[in-house]
Amino acid sequence: MGAADDVKVAEKAGGDVEKQNSSFVIDKDFEDVVMNIAPTKDDTNTPSLTFRVWVLGLLFACLLGAMNQLFTFRTTVFQVSSYVAVLLAYPLGVLMAATVPAVQINLGPLGGFNLNPGPFSVKEHVLIGIFGSTGASGIYGTDNLVVQKVFYELEIGPFWSIIFLLASSTLGFGISGVSRRFLIRPAHMIWPSVLPSVALYGAFHSGKDQDVDSDGVVHMSRMKVFGIGAVGMAVWHFIGPGFVSPLLQYFPILCWIAPASSNIAQLVGSPMSGTGILAFTLDWTTVGSIAMSIPFWSAANQFASYLIFMWIITPLTISGNWFKQPLDMTNINTSRLMNNKGATIGAAKLVDKSTNTIREDVYLANKPIYMSPFFAWSYFGSMATFMAAVSHTCVWYGKDIVARFRMAQNEHEEDIHCKLIDAYPEVPDLWYYGFFAITTVLTILVCHFSGIEMAWYFTFLSIAVSIIGTIPIAVVLATSGVSLYMNVISEFIIGIILPGKPVVMMAFKTLGVTVSLQCLTLLSDLKLGHYMKIPPRHVFIVQMTAQIIAVFVCWGTMELWISSDAHVKWIKDNGKADGAGSTWGASNFNVFYNASLIWGAIGPIRFFFESIYSPIIIGGLVAGAITPILFKLGDMFIGSKIIPWHLLQSPLLYTVGSPGANQAYILSSFCVSFFFQKYMFSRHQKWWSRYNYVLATSFDVGAALLAIIITFALTDQEVTMPNWALKPGWTWSPAGSLEEEKRSGLDGQVSQLV
Repeated sequence: MGAADDVKVAEKAGGDVEKQNSSFVIDKDFEDVVMNIAPTKDDTNTPSLTFRVWVLGLLFACLLGAMNQLFTFRTTVFQVSSYVAVLLAYPLGVLMAATVPAVQINLGPLGGFNLNPGPFSVKEHVLIGIFGSTGASGIYGTDNLVVQKVFYELEIGPFWSIIFLLASSTLGFGISGVSRRFLIRPAHMIWPSVLPSVALYGAFHSGKDQDVDSDGVVHMSRMKVFGIGAVGMAVWHFIGPGFVSPLLQYFPILCWIAPASSNIAQLVGSPMSGTGILAFTLDWTTVGSIAMSIPFWSAANQFASYLIFMWIITPLTISGNWFKQPLDMTNINTSRLMNNKGATIGAAKLVDKSTNTIREDVYLANKPIYMSPFFAWSYFGSMATFMAAVSHTCVWYGKDIVARFRMAQNEHEEDIHCKLIDAYPEVPDLWYYGFFAITTVLTILVCHFSGIEMAWYFTFLSIAVSIIGTIPIAVVLATSGVSLYMNVISEFIIGIILPGKPVVMMAFKTLGVTVSLQCLTLLSDLKLGHYMKIPPRHVFIVQMTAQIIAVFVCWGTMELWISSDAHVKWIKDNGKADGAGSTWGASNFNVFYNASLIWGAIGPIRFFFESIYSPIIIGGLVAGAITPILFKLGDMFIGSKIIPWHLLQSPLLYTVGSPGANQAYILSSFCVSFFFQKYMFSRHQKWWSRYNYVLATSFDVGAALLAIIITFALTDQEVTMPNWALKPGWTWSPAGSLEEEKRSGLDGQVSQLV
């Protein structure tokens, strides 16, 4: 972390700090930071769960939840950062403290509260931020519901849908209650991912004027920069790629400079039909604030991965037809599956609607089933990323994690943060266990009776897999900051045990992923509250309330969107429709859907291990396991003077893009990251520290608001911009037009299925 080099560690009671530091790789990076930025004093009378928290927190949870759920339906998913809540909550909280009357509201037996308990506090700010981050994270289970309804035509109704989302998204809270004592309280369970938030809240409430330098120079306030950035980006999105000039959404440079006779160059150069070699975009909703948020070394790792897999390996795969595709590909940027004649194949013919199981005769008549080379390599990347994350953590941080965990168990002398937080009542274990029992019962009921038809023992298995996998994942996250996910493991397990049932596979996967994610989310928030001295019960109440609110908001937004026949068609077209349908192609849901066919309907054994794709799975696992070891050996025997081995992050080097999206983001995101995270950070660090994240957030907000307005006020009302130079009625496509692409490409063929 950036502040580690200029702080000194105070000696801990009962321990030799220097001796401890010499035994850990990551102590010097994180423990010093904790001592420097986490408050070591606390006033128990500071307002915490106040009227302001409820008003602003619920506002941000609803707004961010609705916006980000809506943007999951975009061809290139765009997410508004939860930093919006943190940034805007401060001036709004201060405004409420200055204007709302200090009136005491009496609620009888329930007690009462004051509308204005005093100055806006950092504890209120943190709780509002938790509200916002929970809403912004969305509800993973909506992927399941959308795919069931749109592709499998399985409607389980509003009641069961809400119960499914509520149960799956809150079940993980019970697991966090079991593990919080050895994952939150010990000082060695640092949770590096939480530290930037601790520093951010501290900066807001340090009592210093953040816009005045040490030399007395006054700069433009952050809020003014936010306003200018949001308005400017909104104007640009309207007159630029969002409505007036859609041709600015991408520029296929390779398609322009390559000979028209070079079919492969024309294909891979297209960011919509291919991998977007040399293509770039001027659409911020395609780039997103992530380019201004992650360190440049991280962006460089990801760009190297894209360069290797999407710009080199995928074109070679196409030219050599490595996977023996039955037809020349005219659209490789797709997650759709194809039969042995090269025609698109889907659930409509492959899955029996009455039983939601695979039609064996149809499968046998159409096997082998193929996927695009791009999709195949993305699965290679998924396998390699998971294994590389495990291997990288073990190789680089393994000894440290084991040592930290052991010291945490033997740590009888609690640190200052534990002593301060103990002034507040802890969340009773009964709350966690009771909630876990209730949500488990609800999960069994909804999976068994709603139409999903997952037997109770498979529901128990999915929960057990989540519990077994989440605890070590949480230990890794708490000590190294590396995040691991349960999606591939969940798909693999149920696909092996129960092939031929895609709907059950989706439910099993949703439970496995969601339970783990929500457990880690609550643990992260509890650690943030631990550092900031927020009463644990307040954190629990806010997290639970925000999660429940997010369920209703995201479900309502999802239902509103798919209630339109036009929107459903856009989803099924997967970004290949004319006009707005190319922007709202829901590639994320299409990937989820096709994964259900691969892992659920067909099963991993038949699709991967008994086919030409077996090297994808095996090779990905082997490559992911070996690469971190090679980098570690390079660090040990060659040294880091020439090659910074510690910055070569294997999980990031296998981050292959997702098929279906506008691949022009690759080059544009890297350029944005280079300018802000490399050039501005190194040459203009004061400006960067003052405005970088504010500007990134303002761009997100401006583009997001205009995208929503354009969609509902113009596009859905069939209001279009007249054709002109930057909206000529055609798009940059190697096929020339959508209709020609449909005639010549696989996506336009009618599946010849029996």
